[in-house]
Amino acid sequence: MSSNGGRAWHAMLELLRSQKPRMVSAFAELDLTMQSAHAVHIVPPGGMTMRELADELACDASNATGLVDRLEERGLMERRPDGKDRRVKRVFLTPAGRRLCEKIETRFLRAPPAIAALSAADQKTLRELLERVLAYAEAERLEPGA
Repeated sequence: MSSNGGRAWHAMLELLRSQKPRMVSAFAELDLTMQSAHAVHIVPPGGMTMRELADELACDASNATGLVDRLEERGLMERRPDGKDRRVKRVFLTPAGRRLCEKIETRFLRAPPAIAALSAADQKTLRELLERVLAYAEAERLEPGA
């Protein structure tokens, strides 16, 4: 791992690994797993199909179905027929789900101590670099090999 790119990638993975216990603990306080918190956080106001949810969560359809079943039981999500295709179900957050999403965002959009320790200028540089990396990753996801 001699390249700067490889070392940067390794550092990002290590940062994520180091933050996982903090995230798991914080989500547990909300009675959520990391996957269920992610699901609540990514459902847009207009809802999304079950297939879109499974794709975003990088899981199979049966896993997404079970997850939505559990979140529906808690009154956080609901399924509705798609307006264009009755065979398709869309998932929406309920008012309770939206309130929970706000709690998730309040807790997790704050910088963790490792990032908060950086100067404002370094935080800005880090954000700009990561946004560029994410843009490249999204372009690659949409057009593999591009």
